Order: sequence, then C-alpha cells, then structure tokens
Amino acid sequence: MPKREYVPGHEGVWVRHSVVPGSNPPRPDEVYYIAFRIPGERRNRDEKVGRKSAKWTPRKAAAVRLERMTGQTIPKAEVRRQEAEAERNKPITFGEYAKDWMDGHVSTNLKPSSKRGYESLLDNLILPVLKDRPLAAITREEVKELCFSLLQEGRIRPKATADKKVKDATLSTRTVVYAVRTISAIYNHAIEDGIVAANPALRPGRFIKTGSRREKVDILSPEEGDLLLQTAEEYFSRSYPLLLCAMRTGMRQGELLALEWGDIDWNGNFIEVRRAVWQGITGTPKSGKMRRVDMSDRLKAVLQQHHARMKAEALKAGHSVPELAFTSEAGTPYDGTNVLKSFRAALRKAKLRKIRFHDLRHSYASWLIANKESLAYVRDQLGHSSIQITVDLYGHLVPGENREAVNRLDAPQPAPQVVTVRKIKG
Repeated sequence: MPKREYVPGHEGVWVRHSVVPGSNPPRPDEVYYIAFRIPGERRNRDEKVGRKSAKWTPRKAAAVRLERMTGQTIPKAEVRRQEAEAERNKPITFGEYAKDWMDGHVSTNLKPSSKRGYESLLDNLILPVLKDRPLAAITREEVKELCFSLLQEGRIRPKATADKKVKDATLSTRTVVYAVRTISAIYNHAIEDGIVAANPALRPGRFIKTGSRREKVDILSPEEGDLLLQTAEEYFSRSYPLLLCAMRTGMRQGELLALEWGDIDWNGNFIEVRRAVWQGITGTPKSGKMRRVDMSDRLKAVLQQHHARMKAEALKAGHSVPELAFTSEAGTPYDGTNVLKSFRAALRKAKLRKIRFHDLRHSYASWLIANKESLAYVRDQLGHSSIQITVDLYGHLVPGENREAVNRLDAPQPAPQVVTVRKIKG
C-alpha cells in the first residue's frame, strides 16, 4: 500500500494515492487523512475523512481537522468559496479538454465519419490511459510509452470472420500513428487556446515506423471490368447503371448514393459531384469541395435509359420521379448494404475474385493511367485534395516510357564541332 504524504500548506492533513473503488480500468484517486489532538487528551488521533473522487479537498480536510480539535467550524460560505476557488484553479485534464474538442471543433467542422473515427481512437486507445492526467503535465515520454504499449501488447480484441468464427486481431502500426495524430490535434488546439505551450505528440514518425503509406488496392484489369459490366447488365439490370457510373467516373460509393438527376449536365457531358452520403447523413464530398467528372458516351446513354425507366416506374406507381439517380423500384434510397449485396452477387456471377467496392475507383484510375492520361487529370476526376495523394496511390502505375530516355544517353554522340577563330592583325 502506498505511503501517506504530507500535504504542504495544510497542517495535519495527509494524502495517500489510491484508485477509485470499482473503476475499470482503474482511475487514480486520493484518500485524505487528518492527524490531530483534542485538548485534554494525551494521545493523537488519526482519522480518514474522504476521497478526492467524492469531492474532498485538502482545505475541506483541514476544516474538519479544525472542527475536531476546537469544536469550531469555518463558515459554510467560506468553505464554499474556498472549494469554488480550488475548482477554478484545478488543472484541466486531458479527458475534459478532449471532450470539449470533440463537442466543439470536431462536431462543428468535420464530417460525421471523421468524428466517429476520433471517438473510436479516443475511447478505445487514448482515454483509458490519459483521461485523468492533467493536460499540461503529459510529456513526450508518456506519449511514446503509450505508443510502445499499444504496439507491443496489440490491444488484442476479438474479430468475427465471414464464417462466424472469432479470431484475435491486433492493432496495425498505422492505427497507432492515427492515435498519436489525434493527441497531436488536440494539443494544437490547446496551444491556440493558451492552455499549454508545447505539443508532446508532434512528429510521431520519429519514433513509429509505418513503412509504405501506399494503400493496398486490388485493381481489375480492363477485361475483368468489361466482364463485370456485361454480367451486371444481363443479370442485375437495376444495379448496372450504378456500377457503370462507378467504373466510368471513379465516384465514391457515398457520392453515387447521393447523386441527383439535377447534378447531370446532359449537354456538357459531365456530372457535378456535390454531396455524399455516410450512414444516412448527407454532407459534402470527402474533400469538402464540389467537382466535375467527365461522362463517357456509353455512360450518358445508360443513364438516360435508366432515367426513362424510373419515370415509367413512377408513373405506374402514381408518384413523382425520385430526385436521386439510384433508388429501389419503390423509389426508396439505396444504402451501402443494397449496393454491396448486388455488387458481390455480380462478382460471383462473373466468377471474379472478391474485391471492395472502393477498388472500382482504383481500377478506374489505373485504366486512365494505362491510357496515358496525366496524373493531374486523374487527380481532378477523383477529387483528390492534392496531386501528392494521386502520386502516392497511383504513381507506380505510370507507364515506364521514359526509361528509353536513359538509353538515348548511351547512343553515340556527334563529335563536337571545332570552331576556328582567326586572329585579325593590326
């Protein structure tokens, strides 16, 4: 059991570090004791008075000690004033500031998907360790120790596989880096608020090696893409226009589900990507900006036929044509489950390997690059915030035509011309 420590400035008040009873994971706590002697008695008394988690403070313990010794009490108003002052001067904890950051900046300025990601990292990895630590007291060494513990222990958690069996899954290095970057983002805001002076979580790459940042993708060949589209057109006619749109524009799943007929310019042959859906919530695209994507002649024709079919369905059912381009026959919006179900069914029917729906976007980009389109055009079509993202993802796919440039250096070079300069006399 930890030893008691004297509380400076409060005579006869002692503290012992402990944990909050029943807390899981254990949360730090403090237990206060008072030592005193009542006039006329020969022995000292020792009494446990309360816990910090129960709103006890050293001043409150000192007031009780005074009452025990003299029978006098500090006026309640003074006690309340002292406790209010102590509460104001109490250092803000990491958990308290993280909550303010989530409720303020994240909820107001970021997408719901980003908020969900931050919540997961905080609740599962960060707050169990740093929640009750004073924000200004956390050091870079503590951040390193948190990272190393996550990497070594892995925070093993059960993960259900397709066959319903449960296996252990450990954290990836990238997930740990995301956790540190979350801590860093919180501290950047705390610096702006004038609460702390330094960020202990800057540059996590200095102590965590992540390797290649290139995303793992599974790209369909053009022949496989054609086979998938032929199969969808023949057996899954309802989802065929959506799949063709994904494979001819590179639009994300959420952008496809939010596409409205008013976003299509039939004369200009382009689609304006204005919004995206995530878990039923409609917002801006991932980059936060609207973009235009070119529409091929085949896609234009298929979407026009699809629009005419939806008009006929609406007329038959007696309701107006849905604004959304891709809906069920009843006119209700598609969701991610509908899309994945038909997409995977088409893959099975075409006897193609299982890939993610998002890999259609990567396949589209790879086909453009194979056709010698510039990375700048690919960036604009996909809506990347910078060309660096495009280069990181697809730069290795650029055809190696320039390799001949170094071979041309080996070719015999013409002899340098000798220029004769005549000296003019006089």
